[in-house]
Amino acid sequence: MKISSRITWLGILFLIALEQIIKVVINNNYLDKNIPLLPPLLYFKPMFNRDYSWINAMLQLGVGKWLHIVLVAAMTILIYKFYEFISSQIVSSNAINVMFAFVFSGAVCSLIDKIFWNGSLDYIMLNGFFTFDLKDLYVNIFVALVILLMLINSKSIRKIEDKSLFSSFIKYIFHKV
Repeated sequence: MKISSRITWLGILFLIALEQIIKVVINNNYLDKNIPLLPPLLYFKPMFNRDYSWINAMLQLGVGKWLHIVLVAAMTILIYKFYEFISSQIVSSNAINVMFAFVFSGAVCSLIDKIFWNGSLDYIMLNGFFTFDLKDLYVNIFVALVILLMLINSKSIRKIEDKSLFSSFIKYIFHKV
């Protein structure tokens, strides 16, 4: 089944463009700024994360750019295929479309960061913790929506068996190949 929701795809394009435009503006005009937003907790403090991922930076794994590109590209494809699977096999809804828009936009933005920015231009510093950008918010919005959906539809979700969902998804992917 083809994904036919133009609104979903327009939303994805908007989210990706918004994130990239913000980064271009920051890179060209505000890279050396440090502006308190909600002191002492939140600051606008741009920096480049050249470690390509939070885990790589925190654990100092030294995993290179190309492996990150391959992993993020593979994850982006899996996200799309899972959305396609959920929409065609289980349920198609506005909530699923919104969740997909946020997580897919975050994945594509991550891929763009690795390929074109040689890392990530992060600009919101949570003092004492980490610095993040809009794509990180997209992924966190997705996670929050998943949790909310699970709480609202807990009875329906309990009926879905993890193993059968996973095996059905694997069959779906290989059937399409």
